[in-house]
Amino acid sequence: MKDIKVIIEELIEYAKKHLYLENLDALYKRNLLLDILGVDIPYMGEKLNLDYIKDLKVPDILLDEVREYLTSKNAENIELTIVKIMGLLSPLPSQVDKKAHDLEKSHHGEGLDYLFDLSIKNNYIQKTAIDRNIFFTKDYGSNVVEVTINLSKPEKNNKDVAKLLIKTNNIKYPSCLLCKENIGYTGRADHPARENIRYLTMKLGNEDWFLQYSPYAYFDHHAIVVNSEHHNMTINNTTFHKLLEFVDLYPTFFVGSNADLPIVGGSILNHEHYQGGAHNMPLFKAKDKKVFFDNGKVKVSSLDWYSAVIRVESKDLEKVSEMSKKIFNAWVNYSDESVDVIAYTDGVRHNTITPIAKKNNDIYQMNLVLRNNRCNEEHPDGIFHSHKENHHIKQEGIGLIESLGLFILPPRLKRQMGYVEEMLMSNEKNPVETYVKKYEELVIHQQMMEDLVNTHGINLSKEKAMSVVKDKIVDICKEILINSAVFKDDKKGNIAFEKFVKEALK
Repeated sequence: MKDIKVIIEELIEYAKKHLYLENLDALYKRNLLLDILGVDIPYMGEKLNLDYIKDLKVPDILLDEVREYLTSKNAENIELTIVKIMGLLSPLPSQVDKKAHDLEKSHHGEGLDYLFDLSIKNNYIQKTAIDRNIFFTKDYGSNVVEVTINLSKPEKNNKDVAKLLIKTNNIKYPSCLLCKENIGYTGRADHPARENIRYLTMKLGNEDWFLQYSPYAYFDHHAIVVNSEHHNMTINNTTFHKLLEFVDLYPTFFVGSNADLPIVGGSILNHEHYQGGAHNMPLFKAKDKKVFFDNGKVKVSSLDWYSAVIRVESKDLEKVSEMSKKIFNAWVNYSDESVDVIAYTDGVRHNTITPIAKKNNDIYQMNLVLRNNRCNEEHPDGIFHSHKENHHIKQEGIGLIESLGLFILPPRLKRQMGYVEEMLMSNEKNPVETYVKKYEELVIHQQMMEDLVNTHGINLSKEKAMSVVKDKIVDICKEILINSAVFKDDKKGNIAFEKFVKEALK
């Protein structure tokens, strides 16, 4: 095992090369590291050859050495100590915020890149784990659907999400995982350490907001834009303007808001936040299906997409904001029982919108995904939600990212896909029955397995088995998007969709 004093020198050198640590501050932070790691004096031996550290992309190898040392000392809370060390070695939040703003002013995207790179180098974004994620797509001609199996993301169900909206009298600090007070927080059993998180502050709608990157990073530069005040998610008349203000400030990113209701919303409904990033999402590539209004200054169209989406475009930010508000306010109270859209049940609202803003050169674009969270006896988890036959792939709410055409699937699918591929490569007489007995967890995939065998047979090559399983999963994800559409792409649905848009535009 390497001498802990040498490890401390490696950490200091890493911070100098990758975390902007100045020499004077290095003396200060070395002493703090000595205290954290229980060491009396620093390394005083011959000069160390630390040239290799400049080539490190992530600090993993150094942190593994720290883990080994702490384990040998039977230390408690080793992972919390790791985060504390990386937070200590990172620049102060105010320094990061100022530098990010200065860089962004000189060239759009540079400040965002700086914060993203820093968040990887200080181990807030755990790039090594993210690189193990599985990503695949399928091209359907007019559209593409993307899938990622995120191996670090816990799976939540709609009941867990709804519980977050129930207020209690217990005082909790920080109030949730998104609150500004997380910065520098040491963590506890039910709340991760956040000493190494850094923010980019901004004003949206004359409110204080900040941008942080997601440690899960579902896509390129996956950012979370958070209201500095802790209050529930809400879509209201100010939402659209704030989203457009963001893309005006940061035109290299898109930004959108999850809906503000359970089932159709995201996994955190008790703190207002948006999500955005640099990835060119499948929805953005969708073409107009029908143009409902175009006066040369603002255009309103429906999209050739699997869920019901209205796109508003203009060179005038205010015109996009006002038209989006108009459509939203019409939708909130809109009912059409011919397609199961009912706005209220016993005073409880069901209609809302998932809005996503983007700026293409000088054109402001707002994509409005119409949502309804009503349940009935046939679909107790949501009429416009992933239906029961598709829960084996995804049961969670279909939020902002899925609406954009990128599905975040649970880690269990990596293992289960492997079992299904194994079945397709076998020459078993009764492959589905045999493999469900061999791997009991496959029972939820039984219908999918039968479909695959009936379509493709067995005794497939490994490459073919992997290909058909991935294609099948993307097909199911596309079907889930269709499940979520409040207006289906059929004669009745198209008539109902057109009827709503015309009423909204009156």
